[in-house]
Amino acid sequence: MLTAVYLLTAAIGYIVIIATYNPQSRYKKGMLFAVTLPEHAAEDEKILDIRTGFRKRFARSQLTTLALFVPVVALYAWPAYQTIYYLLWMCGYFVVSVFPFRHAFRETLALKRKNDWFVGAKRVVRSDLRVAQLKNKRSAPLWLFAVPLAISAGLAMWTFRDDTAYLGIGIAGMAITVMFLFISLGMRRAKAKVYSMNSEANLSLNQARRRAWSYLWVVMAIVENVHFALIYLAATGEQGDAFGAWAALTIAFTMIPIGLILYVHRKIHALEQELLEQNDQVVYTDDDEYWANGFTYHNPNDKSLMVTKRIGIGETINTGTLAGKVIMGGALALMAAVIVGVSFLLIRSELTSPTLTLSPDSTVSIDYPMYSYDFSLSDIEELTLVDDIPSGTKLNGEATGTHARGHFRLKGLGKTRLYVFKKNPPYIRIKLDDVYIFYNDKDPVLTTELFEQLKERTSRE
Repeated sequence: MLTAVYLLTAAIGYIVIIATYNPQSRYKKGMLFAVTLPEHAAEDEKILDIRTGFRKRFARSQLTTLALFVPVVALYAWPAYQTIYYLLWMCGYFVVSVFPFRHAFRETLALKRKNDWFVGAKRVVRSDLRVAQLKNKRSAPLWLFAVPLAISAGLAMWTFRDDTAYLGIGIAGMAITVMFLFISLGMRRAKAKVYSMNSEANLSLNQARRRAWSYLWVVMAIVENVHFALIYLAATGEQGDAFGAWAALTIAFTMIPIGLILYVHRKIHALEQELLEQNDQVVYTDDDEYWANGFTYHNPNDKSLMVTKRIGIGETINTGTLAGKVIMGGALALMAAVIVGVSFLLIRSELTSPTLTLSPDSTVSIDYPMYSYDFSLSDIEELTLVDDIPSGTKLNGEATGTHARGHFRLKGLGKTRLYVFKKNPPYIRIKLDDVYIFYNDKDPVLTTELFEQLKERTSRE
């Protein structure tokens, strides 16, 4: 299943990257490679060479990264190392995919400056005062975020009442709702885009753009909270390793947000085309110096936190502001921490195995980082040696193709602690008052010997 997830997410990554960067070699809306150019310059011989070179370099980068993805599939038997390699590959893929565009952007910008191909007035980046004052008038009311917050709060109370092990799902719903709320607030402060010399056209398009995106974030928050609720129901339904259900949830709630974003983008684009076709006063702004790479915006003189992207869909952060620097730096630091932390935990799980020991005072200790557990021999209600473990779902722990360690919920048993090597019977099953424990050694002979020791000591209690 893990390999299938990686294949799916990699495919989505390829689709997004190709759909974003491949069209940049076509002259559209007065831009080529995110550089504003007059129409006649787009057919210049040197510009045509830059476009051809970009296509070749971009195709080469995609084929190279595709070849480097093969080890992800080859490592399916070693999930820890597979995950680490996949995370590194994914970071490398997005970085490498940007290089051809950056190269073309810089070549185009240099040629533009050399030939003095400036469009309109330089650095005309703001609309008139009336547009600036009215631009937020039609944004979605913020109180609408109370709907997804209520869903996440209800889910949190539901999980707290039924099983605190799932409380994190409700908290995650609240966190993602707050995240979408802050994104919506940031976009409300985004700089008004100049489409035309006509103030009414500017006002209408900016209001429509903010309205569409503001409602999108509310809908996205609701959709993701529904997603979390379905995850909780699937996890507590004791459906076992129901790959089909989990795959359907994953695919559906990956494609739904993408579909919503594309719908809003196309709706705004259609409105722009409709209004501007009726207006002969279209303006293209020439502020290329603030787009260092064509896709990152850095303008200390602009106090707007969010600005419309030159490539891709939606808005991007202005790293020239203090808030923009904090957000961008925090996002990069968080990503690095996640990759390093996950890699450390996975390597540790591969190199460390649980150990079960009996102390003279009749205490049984299972030692394993983060999931150690102690109990008395007198607490054991049932001790058996079994060849199978019921199916179930992970609550908090590690579950790979080779082992399962931590807190689980098993079908017919409920709360269970697993410290097992999968597909390696027998397993020691211990029943306590409120939890089951399954344990085994990698060597079946040692598992049997340990079971006999426990059985003998338990009979004395």
